[in-house]
Amino acid sequence: MKKKEIRDWVIQSFKPVTLSVPMETLDQIVDASILYWNTHSGYKIVRMFDAPTLDDRGRGALQLSSEVKTVVHCYPSTMQEELFSNHPMWILLGFITLDKYTQDLMLLSHTFEGYRIYLGNDFRWKWIRSDDSTKGGWLFVQQTPRGSSKFAIVGTKRVIDGEDITDEFIFGWIREHARATTKVFEGNVLRHAQIIGIANSGQVMVDEGTEEKKILEDKLRQEARWMMMPVRR
Repeated sequence: MKKKEIRDWVIQSFKPVTLSVPMETLDQIVDASILYWNTHSGYKIVRMFDAPTLDDRGRGALQLSSEVKTVVHCYPSTMQEELFSNHPMWILLGFITLDKYTQDLMLLSHTFEGYRIYLGNDFRWKWIRSDDSTKGGWLFVQQTPRGSSKFAIVGTKRVIDGEDITDEFIFGWIREHARATTKVFEGNVLRHAQIIGIANSGQVMVDEGTEEKKILEDKLRQEARWMMMPVRR
């Protein structure tokens, strides 16, 4: 669903009433709703990107698409050795007693840290957001596990200009927000008409539209709380 289709849906939703709000204003309202979404939403997406060229220490930089607004997690396609990943103690506590290796090795914390780096478990990443919303930000990686050809990126979604919005939740929220905003604008037009002696329900529309916008914006804020969970990097 493109911006024009969202605008047309808003117009049709008020039928049989013909809106007083100009078409140009309706386009601006849709743009404002998309901008609010891009500024406040925490809608989760997962995207795969090819790994950048790495130096001998597993470091590199990758520019992501502008669709990715924020990176919350980054997972290389190759993780630590299977022995580590399948062991319950490693999964739950972050360490393991290796039966096949000497116990003295596990007592030496600095040696254990060396093993973590060697096995790729010390993978680190840093996200630098772009100041230009039309360009993607940069993901810097370090200690990338051997053999990783791709990165799985968990982040938040940005609606880019001209995009055909196919996700039902996204275009549903945007069009409902645009409709509520239109109701506020239309109500204000009717209120001004009431001043010159024409009785109408302009204030009712303003109140309804304002309340509907508040509910939608609160919902968007609540659904972004998953990003506030502590992340270990």
